[in-house]
Amino acid sequence: MDAGAPAQTESTLYYKAVGSIAIYFTTVIAALIVCISRTRLSANNAFYVLIAICSLFTTWFYIISWFKKEYEKLGSDLDRFIIESDLFVQAYAIVTNTLPKWWWSSQLLLLTGTALTCWSVEGQSLREESLVKKDNNKKRTWTPTWWFVLLGFFGSMSVGGPLFLAQMDPVPKKRSQVRSVPTVLALLILLGELSVLATPFFESMSTPFTRNLIATHALFLIPSLITFNPEVHKRFSTFSLPRLYFILAMIALVSHIMYSLPFVFSPIMKPIVLYRALWHNHCQTSISADMIFNNLLAATYMIQSSRQLKKLKMGLALTLVMPILSVSTVLPLYLGWRERQLVNKSLEPTAPVAKELSKKKKA
Repeated sequence: MDAGAPAQTESTLYYKAVGSIAIYFTTVIAALIVCISRTRLSANNAFYVLIAICSLFTTWFYIISWFKKEYEKLGSDLDRFIIESDLFVQAYAIVTNTLPKWWWSSQLLLLTGTALTCWSVEGQSLREESLVKKDNNKKRTWTPTWWFVLLGFFGSMSVGGPLFLAQMDPVPKKRSQVRSVPTVLALLILLGELSVLATPFFESMSTPFTRNLIATHALFLIPSLITFNPEVHKRFSTFSLPRLYFILAMIALVSHIMYSLPFVFSPIMKPIVLYRALWHNHCQTSISADMIFNNLLAATYMIQSSRQLKKLKMGLALTLVMPILSVSTVLPLYLGWRERQLVNKSLEPTAPVAKELSKKKKA
């Protein structure tokens, strides 16, 4: 056997690890720069920008602190740290391996389905608007949704989320009908949610755990790459947006109730355990901080947008029950309700919608 084979293998692993780390940080930094560059700075979105800044510094402070701890565990040996540490998978394993940790993490991970649905639909609506502006020789301002998805996945959801909202027009637009998404997109989002629910049933750091983690990210990333017009409806190939939001809310609600009951009835699992789980390690604190900032973001958005709709009581009511029902339950309920509130049937349908209606009448 060639004596140099083990050394060659280790060298290959080293360069692969270095390459992965370089790609990871390049992706995060590039996504952050692109998303920041498209932010509209105004009084209406100032709080969104503030949330993004606070989340960025808070979550990454704890992430870097966790990196440092892992580095010290391996004897402060950089080469060993690069080769032996699988930080991406390890981070998810740490925040899902006990019930108290999963109670926090599941809310954030299930919220991803709602966030990706919202970002995809609103992003495609912005794309359609930008095409109209381009035809009228106006500046095109649309940013592909996947930039915000990459920032949310590999940076922080509570950084990508507020920056996405900060690029949108704060004035709600009335529509002739509720919007829809491609059925394929809806299925991908729902499969992503099921993949999240399956996470705690796999042994941490095992091959099935890693494969499920990759599947979760793929199922949530692909929808952001799909191009469609949310205002065009087709009988079987599209899925009502409010209906999808309602299903996402019910999935989150059932999950939240199931994982909250032990802390109500178990003599061992006291609510104080949840608080202690927040500070179990720097990685857990980072994802919990991300979840808390997302709660703040959701509350801000619901209050602000419901006030614009002149129905502030709805936004306030859902904000008050959010700590009990979870943000992953309340936000999709609100988004589905808001979508229906924006419908004004007296409006003329847009050109693509009118064309589709004309085809149906001829058929």
